[in-house]
Order: sequence, then C-alpha cells, then structure tokens
Amino acid sequence: MADRCIYCGMEIEGKGATRKIDGEEINFCSQHCAVMFEGLEKKGRMKAAIMAERAEIISRLEDERGTKVITLIHRREPWEEKDDSHINIEDTEHVLMRIRQTPEDRDVDLILHTPGGLVLASEMIAMAVKNHPSKVTVIIPFYAMSGGTLIALAADEIIMEKDSVLGPVDPQLGGIPAGALISLLEKKPAENISDDNIMLSEEARKSLIRVQKMVMWLLEDKMDKGKAEKLAEFLTGGYMTHDTPIVFDVAKGFGLKVREGIPKGVYDLFRTFEFGACTRPQYARY
Repeated sequence: MADRCIYCGMEIEGKGATRKIDGEEINFCSQHCAVMFEGLEKKGRMKAAIMAERAEIISRLEDERGTKVITLIHRREPWEEKDDSHINIEDTEHVLMRIRQTPEDRDVDLILHTPGGLVLASEMIAMAVKNHPSKVTVIIPFYAMSGGTLIALAADEIIMEKDSVLGPVDPQLGGIPAGALISLLEKKPAENISDDNIMLSEEARKSLIRVQKMVMWLLEDKMDKGKAEKLAEFLTGGYMTHDTPIVFDVAKGFGLKVREGIPKGVYDLFRTFEFGACTRPQYARY
C-alpha cells in the first residue's frame, strides 16, 4: 500500500515532499502539507499523525470489505482536555454527510462505539441508516448503548462479539427513566406530587410513545408486526435498568440479524484511541 501524508491522509504520489522536522525526515504529499504540519504545535502534530493513521486503517478496511466505512466512536482524544463523549448534533451532521456522500449502490459499514446521547441526534442517524438504499452493517466491537442501540436497530445487519453489548432504549428525562416518571401518578395521589413532576410525567409519556413508534418503524422490515411491537415495548418500557447489557445471544434471541466476528482492522483502529478516559455507559443520556 502506498504511503500516506501524515498531515492530510492522502496517498503520496511520486516522491512527494520530504521535510526534516524535530530531527526526523517525514514524507508529505505536497509542500503545502509539509509547511502546514511544520506550523502545528505539539498537540496539533499529534492529531495530524493519528488522523492520518486512522485514514489508512479505514482505507484498508474499505478495500477488504468493499464498503464505505463510517465511524461513530466516543473516546476522549489525546489532544483534547474535555470529555464530552455522547451522541450530539455534531455527530449527526458528520454521519449524515458521510452517508449522503456514499453512492446509493455502495454498502456502508458503521463502526459504532458509544454510551448513547441525545434523542434527536440518535433518531436522525438511525433514519439515515435505515434509508440508505444499499446494505448498512453496524459493527459493535465493545458497546453501543441507549441511542447507539437505536442506531443499531436501523441496520440491515449487526456484527458483534459474544460479549459486545447493546442496551435498552427507554427515554431518560433529567436523568430519570420515563417509565418511573409515568408510574409516579399511579403510586401517589396527584395532590402529593409537585406540578413540575406532573408535567414531567406527561412529557415522559409522550417520549415513551415516540420512541416506541420509532423502534417499531426501524424493525418493520426485519420481523413481523406483532414481534416488532413486543420488542419495541420491552426495549423502551423501563423493565430493566438503562445500563443493562444485551449480549449477542440475547440480541439473536430477539430476532435481530446479528453475526459474530469483528474484522481485525476495527481493532487496529481502536488502537489509535486513548483508553480509560471516557464516560462509562451507565452515565448515558438518551
């Protein structure tokens, strides 16, 4: 495989441009990239080098699988100070743009690693996955909880390992499960409940119905209507804690199209991320 530019990730054609930086000779695809890289501070150079390595790994994966590879991986990057690892609107824009740029006749692999995140952001990505005309495979090497599970449900196929996990998709309002807020009115007289909690309970009811309908729509072409309704109600109804792991065998028992065997290149990709520095799944917001 041809060498890639450490700054932009493009293949280096011909001799390219060589620059001695910090005592090391580095090849670039052009003088422009050489100058830009030389002008970066230490963390900027680190980012450029890691992003170029990831681009090369993704390119190899695409060649091996004949797909367009898109990533949604939440880990704090080594060059970042803050930890904001959940599905947000910026993620939605990135994934939707990559899917829309993919030819309709090309399959997509979406590598997914997330504790979950915002409802709207997760739903928009799930809709884009479901609406892509060709096959979309979601690859889950470790976990895709909450909103990540919602996205996985939209895929034509899910690739996991035996101990990779999905999770419930019950909505959380202010960190409280929607089911718990709804049941509040059944457990206490209305006069003993604050107006704020009564209004929150009504919002929880609407959210639960909304997510159930979304899950049923995502599953309508994957199983019969009755089974889809039961699974949607189970995953959204608050019958288990929000961080309950749904492993491969359980997902298969649900009737989801899951397959074992994460491609090796996916683990090569994860080697470029900083481990031990991201939000744990039990703190997910959905």
